[in-house]
Amino acid sequence: MYFFILALLLALFTRPLLAAEMRYPAGEEPIELPAHSPLNTQLPRTAQSHEDKKIEAMSLYLTLMREDERNVWAPYQLAASSAEKGQTELAERYLQLSANRGLWYYYTLLEDDAFNSIQHRATYRSILAATKARYLQHAHLFEGKASYAIPKGAPPSGGWPTVVFLHGYGKGANISPEERLLFSEMGVAYIEINGTQMLSENSFRWSNYSEESTQSAIQQALRPQEELKLNPQKIYLTARGQGALHAANLLSRYPQFYAGAMLIAPNGGIKPAQQSLAARKKVVVAYYDRQNFSDQALALHFANLFSENNQVETLHFPQGENAEGGWQARFKRPLQWVLNQAPDATPGA
Repeated sequence: MYFFILALLLALFTRPLLAAEMRYPAGEEPIELPAHSPLNTQLPRTAQSHEDKKIEAMSLYLTLMREDERNVWAPYQLAASSAEKGQTELAERYLQLSANRGLWYYYTLLEDDAFNSIQHRATYRSILAATKARYLQHAHLFEGKASYAIPKGAPPSGGWPTVVFLHGYGKGANISPEERLLFSEMGVAYIEINGTQMLSENSFRWSNYSEESTQSAIQQALRPQEELKLNPQKIYLTARGQGALHAANLLSRYPQFYAGAMLIAPNGGIKPAQQSLAARKKVVVAYYDRQNFSDQALALHFANLFSENNQVETLHFPQGENAEGGWQARFKRPLQWVLNQAPDATPGA
């Protein structure tokens, strides 16, 4: 029953907060179905106004809230919707219910514009403080947490070359069996790190204010170098979306820690570096036509920034990855070039 309700909510509810959450960073959009797929068939749809959909969504949230006494998200959404309508007391009542059930999504509550009208009130401030306390207690177990894939056997002289991956907004560290095999075959250690700010279960971001916490998280993940037999002179950054913006800034500011980088569709809120200390590095910068103009311009900015004193390859694709143009098909060889394992960065398996 709960899964059915949640499925309907995802289809019906169009509040701006959720719309923002469903925006995928460039290059990370869901795979498009083939044109002939029966799932692409458009079913007849009855005319339904935006307000009708919101009313139906609220009805479903009310049902979910009653049937699942531990659910924090249903009363939260009802609170947000009530606040947007100016129903202050009702908004505070639902938000308090969400807090009583254990709301800990601190950044979601802090940055949700729906609550602008009640942010000055004592009830909201009290709930925000309690949410922050629960967040700090829970999230520190997962923020910046690293996952490792180390090749079997003896490392080369000096230790394993190491690839550190910084995910895009809303993602998390999750090394797949295919990735373990890929990097093992390439003869490199592979590390994925959760973002430094936790949004919800298995969803993280990097700071919107500075790359410093990202640098600290990477160095923390690299601390067991001797135990894992990692080569500190051969640490390479790979990154997507928001993670790529952080990686680019880190390479420009702390080139002594990193031997090269592959930056895929950088975007995000922190200020991009305007000067670079990096020299004698190999850098790949990739972007897509499907990105907006400012994001494409950001990728080209970094390609130009690193072009002085470094070897830079700029890759341009008409659209994001799909079944025919996935990670290995596009980025294996460019990464091997960064790692000095291939003569050029031409995309291809």
